[in-house]
Amino acid sequence: MRTLYCLCLSFLLLKPVWAQPLALLPYPQQLELHQGEFVFTNQFKVQLPAGQPELKTAVKRFIQQSAIATQLDFNAHSEPQLLIRLDLAKTSTAVQTEAYQLKISSKQIQLSARHATGIKHGLHSLQQLIRRQADKTVLPALQIEDEPRFSWRGLLLDPARRFLPLTDIKRQLDLMAAVKLNVLHLHLTDDQGWRFESKVFPKLQQVGGKDGYYTQDELRELVLYAKERGIRVVPEIDVPGHTTTLGLAYPELMTAPAPTAAEIRWGVHPAVLDPSNDQVYIFLQQLLSEVAQVFPDPYLHIGGDEVLPDRWQQNPEVQAFMQQQKLADVGALQAYFNRRVELIVKSLGKTMIGWDEVLDDELPDSVVVQSWRGTESLFQAAEKGHAAILSTGFYLDQPQTAAFHYRNDPLPDAVSAPEADQIKSWSGWNFQFERKRGSPVTGTLYLLQFISGSERAFIQFPDKMLIEAQAVKVNPGHTNFQFDSWMGPVKARLQLTDTVQGTFVVGNAPYQLTGKAFAKSEQHPLPFNFGRTLSTQAQQQILGGEIALWGELITPELIDIRLWPNGFAVAERLWSPKSRDDEQDFYQRMELVQLWAQDFIGLKSRQQQIQGFKQLVGASHLADLLTLAETLEPAHYYHRLHEKSVAGLYHQQAPLHQLVDFLPAEHEAMRQFEQEVVLWLQQKKPGQLRQLQDKLRHWQLAAQRLVKAPEITANPLFQQIEDLCQAGLDLSTSIDAQQPLSLAKQQKIELQLDKAEAIQQEMVIALHRAITTLLQATAAEHN
Repeated sequence: MRTLYCLCLSFLLLKPVWAQPLALLPYPQQLELHQGEFVFTNQFKVQLPAGQPELKTAVKRFIQQSAIATQLDFNAHSEPQLLIRLDLAKTSTAVQTEAYQLKISSKQIQLSARHATGIKHGLHSLQQLIRRQADKTVLPALQIEDEPRFSWRGLLLDPARRFLPLTDIKRQLDLMAAVKLNVLHLHLTDDQGWRFESKVFPKLQQVGGKDGYYTQDELRELVLYAKERGIRVVPEIDVPGHTTTLGLAYPELMTAPAPTAAEIRWGVHPAVLDPSNDQVYIFLQQLLSEVAQVFPDPYLHIGGDEVLPDRWQQNPEVQAFMQQQKLADVGALQAYFNRRVELIVKSLGKTMIGWDEVLDDELPDSVVVQSWRGTESLFQAAEKGHAAILSTGFYLDQPQTAAFHYRNDPLPDAVSAPEADQIKSWSGWNFQFERKRGSPVTGTLYLLQFISGSERAFIQFPDKMLIEAQAVKVNPGHTNFQFDSWMGPVKARLQLTDTVQGTFVVGNAPYQLTGKAFAKSEQHPLPFNFGRTLSTQAQQQILGGEIALWGELITPELIDIRLWPNGFAVAERLWSPKSRDDEQDFYQRMELVQLWAQDFIGLKSRQQQIQGFKQLVGASHLADLLTLAETLEPAHYYHRLHEKSVAGLYHQQAPLHQLVDFLPAEHEAMRQFEQEVVLWLQQKKPGQLRQLQDKLRHWQLAAQRLVKAPEITANPLFQQIEDLCQAGLDLSTSIDAQQPLSLAKQQKIELQLDKAEAIQQEMVIALHRAITTLLQATAAEHN
């Protein structure tokens, strides 16, 4: 991999280092490049401020990694060339604690900060800047002034559902530190498992940790490991719901009937603590006291999400308690429970965090609200005076493009209202589409037509903020647009008349959409409100965001594939200025940083994919499957879990060693191919066509070899890919020769594309998008 990283950087050698694009991620707040470079020699040495043992450890890691990158054996007896300075006299906010300044000249490197954490961040930036050239290793001369945009840049790991060994968690901490993520949120308890060792209540881990749990000493060691890397660890003990395992261990604490069997199914389950039982609060006081002693962080997460009210509503004792306490409904009962738990957390010197279901009018202002259901609850919490964290749009267990996560901002721009006198007319349609799991998704589409002849489209989902569509194209017979939603990016292909029909492609898989027009008017005002904005004070309540990697589809053998490189997109969105939004520039840097992380930090996404593919086809066909995997994607959003639900595989024992499990959310080769197709259609250069067709033949030959291999289990997708490649070759040749394919052949290709777009084996043949572009170009040229 190290060789591959160097090869990917070789194109940069044509320019002096100060003129090369920088593989920095996240990108700094301010960066000024200078001419010149610093050249590493064996004489490289670091000067540290006295009395900073924490920095010694960080610098030791930096020296070790730099020695690998530079292939030099540094001489500790030379004069210092990296000067590290701490200015502890200055007071610091949370953000300023992480700030650093970096100056590189041809003679010296100066790194300064107000806190050791800032120095650690600066060392990682310095590490990313190292360039190995033909005869030397260099750094570009530059000056950086850097600090994070948000103070909370987190990652949730879910060992409760599927146990994760500490070695795998530590590797994620190394990768988090490399891209300046600073909070590890450990979801330690759920219906399927209990991973925290309680010495007061040992039955918890005896029942819920049979496949693994962490001792208190192991967790203390993990906290120290994280601290050395500038990362805090926040524990989550999920109550009052998600407590099947807890109820199996201590059924007397549950609202009757208590669970009687271990839960292996995913989803939301009825087990719930009994808020009317004082023993529950005594239990939580003792348990959370143990947790607080292991985790020194000032925050403690109590979950509070997805509480099914059925057992509360059906239990006579709970209903009597509600009447006694004058609690109007189960929402008020959970609010009562939350307030009592908050008092316990406060008594331990901690600040409580809960998922956004804990939010109510009487929730103490000190409670932090983590939003998983949308920006709406994030804004609502901030407006009520709560610090708030965004996770919607950062769910990496839901495969999505890195660009979607990159666009997902905790402080999005408000939808701008048009000038009323410029609107010619507006139309509205109510729509819905069915999912394979869960209730149908409903919403309203508004199409505004302006006097100028332009259009704007808006989508309103129930209880969600208004969304403005982008790339709106209204043509006779069909309307196309796209937008980002809580489900992921959506591309709409609709026919709008008195009804609405068509598809919403959510992520990379289509839903069939239907509905009816409800209004068409040339009168004003419009029947909806435009986007809400936060006051300056409320904006300051937004702490940042947090990646969520829920465990249904995560194992130690897959975790790096699922988490990286898309985690890099979230890291940059939460650190870098909001104005840094060039997706092409980000993808270029992400690819280089991914290779750097594989070589020097320990990222195993490629290694895990290779190991998985070897299990499927053996070493002799590995190269072909790696090639063919460039054309495939896992179904995005929660499509995979929906497919598993229909197939009866929505549970802990379902296998996770299929082809789909070892695919990244998207592949750089396919992303580039789609762009190259568009570029060729615009420019029609012969060299471009040759390159496109060479790539199609490369995929086609790999598919042919896999189809013909007798020792490999036949997979119909391979034949479909071979046929799609041929369709691409035929279409591109037809366009180049200006000779249209027969109508029958075009219709055959359309059927192939429909099949390729559909979910098969929890996958989508991503190549269909580029071939569709070629087919549409054929139709456009010959109409």
